[in-house]
Amino acid sequence: MFARLTEWQSRAEMILVGPLAPEVRRSMYIDLRAAVTGCLFAAIINFIPIILRRLGATVEQLAYYYAVTALGLLTTGVGVWLMRRFGARRVALATWIIGRSTFLLTALTTNVVGLLSLFSLFWVLEAWPGPAYVQTLQVIYPAAQRARVMALVRVGMVGAILVLTPLAGWILDHWGYRALLPLAGASGVGSILVFFPLLQRISPGQTAPSGRSSSPWQLAKSDPRLTIYLVGTLLFGLAVVISNPLYPAVQVDRLNLSYTAVGLLGFVQSLCWFLGYLFGGRLVDRFGGIRCLQVVSAVNAMVMLPYIWATRGWMLVPSFAAAGLVAAGADLAVLTVIMELAGPERTPEYAAVNAILTGVRGLVGPFVGSFLIQFGAPLWTVFAACAALTLLGAAILGFMIRPVGRSSNVSPDVGRW
Repeated sequence: MFARLTEWQSRAEMILVGPLAPEVRRSMYIDLRAAVTGCLFAAIINFIPIILRRLGATVEQLAYYYAVTALGLLTTGVGVWLMRRFGARRVALATWIIGRSTFLLTALTTNVVGLLSLFSLFWVLEAWPGPAYVQTLQVIYPAAQRARVMALVRVGMVGAILVLTPLAGWILDHWGYRALLPLAGASGVGSILVFFPLLQRISPGQTAPSGRSSSPWQLAKSDPRLTIYLVGTLLFGLAVVISNPLYPAVQVDRLNLSYTAVGLLGFVQSLCWFLGYLFGGRLVDRFGGIRCLQVVSAVNAMVMLPYIWATRGWMLVPSFAAAGLVAAGADLAVLTVIMELAGPERTPEYAAVNAILTGVRGLVGPFVGSFLIQFGAPLWTVFAACAALTLLGAAILGFMIRPVGRSSNVSPDVGRW
């Protein structure tokens, strides 16, 4: 039996990623174990807006929650500075563990304000190790196979989330969030402890300031490709964060969905998330990050549009399916584009610039939808505007695609300027 499982594992690995060097294979399986360990954490986070809404959170409070998810990204430069001063391994481990441990305290919290306080601390600390994570992936995986290896790792994680998402919805209906959220914290901390050996692959010199260290403005000014990427993803991201606080309002107020119903819709999202990772890695490696990100940005319009006309829960199935594909595609494509644009020497700086822009749009965007609703804008107009924004972002990203020669650090689909 063990020999047969090993054979199936080898066949699946060959189909999904192709032949790997032994060291790359070992790194991939450590990454995979970490991802599966944290799958409960990843599954439960999606329920937080619904939990807050059912506890009585206003649209403004939901907007604050989505905004605070970006606060840490806005201060990613603090994380980079700490890593250069104290070392990437120590800073990443400390901030990840402290941040995820806040979920353990949710068992003692009974109101919206208390939960929002804990989630604020979590999201700030969760973002700071981001540049170290991106650089770790760049170090442990070869460029030609990076996207498909990352996809295989996430296939394992999402496969577990497929099972856990409906179960999490059922537990919330019967036992409540004070029983489930602490389990998420334990899952998240365990995931970091499993992943930590891979962080040790980053040498101190890789996190030291480079001789070409630049401010975010200087980087964007000196690299027009980065500027276009940032503008395109700004519009794509704004469409996401403006509409995010409005989804729970529709799900709870208009459709009156139970946690179990949301869990079943989450199952559809996780299934498409799974399929997106299953096929997305090879697509990104074949067509490049920019082309795939452009497609993802266009598909993102289908996340918003069903909320315009939905009168029954099942009518949101296309939205949740599209959300799963977008989550997988954006994850793989964004990481790939950053590495393509930055090259091996400037990855932390480019990752920090990307995170800062994500933080700015995430801090401002959630309040835009709330502001429009307060001033009498119908919900359908906000969702329609968000769909238009993400389509415009896809069009702008198309300006980066030029049929030119290759360079050592830039994918063939990223034009030289």
